[in-house]
Amino acid sequence: MNKHPLLSKLLVIFSLMLLLSVPLLMVFDTIQERSAYRAEAAAEVARAHAGAQTLTGPVLHVPYTETYTRTVPVEGGRGETRQEQVTQAHVALRFPVRLDTRSQLDTQIRWRGIFPVTVYTSTHQSTGRFVWSDVEAKEKNGQITLGQPRLILGVSDLRGLLSAPQLTVAGQPTTMGPAPAAQKLPLPLAAPVDVELLKPGAAFDIALSVELAGTGRIGWVPLADENTVSLKSSWPHPNFGGDFLPRTRNVSDQGFDATWSVPSLSTQAQQVFAHQGELRSAPDSFSVSLDNPVDVYRLTERATKYALMFIVLTFSAFFVLEMVKRWRIHPMQYLMIGAALVLFFLLLLSLSEHLGFAWAYGLASAACIGLLTHYLRHVLRGWRPALGMSALLVALYGVLYGILISEDNALMMGSLLLFGVLAAIMVVTRKVDWYGVMSPPQQPAQ
Repeated sequence: MNKHPLLSKLLVIFSLMLLLSVPLLMVFDTIQERSAYRAEAAAEVARAHAGAQTLTGPVLHVPYTETYTRTVPVEGGRGETRQEQVTQAHVALRFPVRLDTRSQLDTQIRWRGIFPVTVYTSTHQSTGRFVWSDVEAKEKNGQITLGQPRLILGVSDLRGLLSAPQLTVAGQPTTMGPAPAAQKLPLPLAAPVDVELLKPGAAFDIALSVELAGTGRIGWVPLADENTVSLKSSWPHPNFGGDFLPRTRNVSDQGFDATWSVPSLSTQAQQVFAHQGELRSAPDSFSVSLDNPVDVYRLTERATKYALMFIVLTFSAFFVLEMVKRWRIHPMQYLMIGAALVLFFLLLLSLSEHLGFAWAYGLASAACIGLLTHYLRHVLRGWRPALGMSALLVALYGVLYGILISEDNALMMGSLLLFGVLAAIMVVTRKVDWYGVMSPPQQPAQ
């Protein structure tokens, strides 16, 4: 060890960093565990309230039968034939030529232990128009007989219905109820429609009112030829997702409003819905998620990923200054300093569950910097070097916070930080005689 003091010190510091990676992994596992608890809390609230909702429809569902006569050979009749009447059951689906929906969404926070979960109640007022095109017989002599038409509607979680959807068809009010089980309709809600409205080329208007509760996300499937959805809410942090973004949106601290306009030419939703039994893909949709953008577990996890770099930079600064200033820092003191740096991330996690992330970061960093300042005052034998190293730690914590809150610029800021640290080390050590530092200490003459 005494023959190569510099290499020995570097080996010891490297071993300490490997040792500190073990508690860092434990902190990372704790973050994953707490995040899983939060997901369980959200699932519990969804089970008691209602889950994420997607509105589908309304769609005109018309069962019909086709009766025709066909010629079949007579068994054992030596070429003789007979006429047989055949009746086949089919279903005709008609989508609205236009559907205009105006929605209002109000949010609330429900708590499960220390975990907040965003739930909502919403109202949806829709107006639309259907145009009936007559069903064509598949056989030349086929006769079509229409069954009971129904307007069908789907929501992802029926527990979220706050009242029965109110429907007006051609000026006649009706109430939607559960779809008849024997009919095996593709959507769970249905209302009968007068078959007299289904004249070739005839159009009828509808008005639909739905009150719906849910958790986390709300979406729509654009099944009309022309779909328009306008949504207003007091939630200030919407996350627009799905297959279509809103045409217009306005987001502020007081809430947001957004408008989607989706023509059927832009989506395969009608084709997918009409062939649900044959296709496995889900229809196109668009949605709004009410996730909190300041996810303390995501931010803490990102901070922990920078922890090893944080320790390397701190140890590098101490090592370089130890060589330049001829300080003497024992490996056990390096270990104590590293332990304080690791403890910062556990403090950040625990405090951020109760405070905002910014407050938690400030308190955790202040506590660790204060502890290290007091410790370094005795290690470095003076306030001046201790305050100098503390200023370096303040800069590192500040840069790390900037990286965390600026996710789009994280790579640039991280690379600039590393370049700045390397430049500082090269400038500070430009006059160091590394051969002299690496040489073993001279033995006194006997």
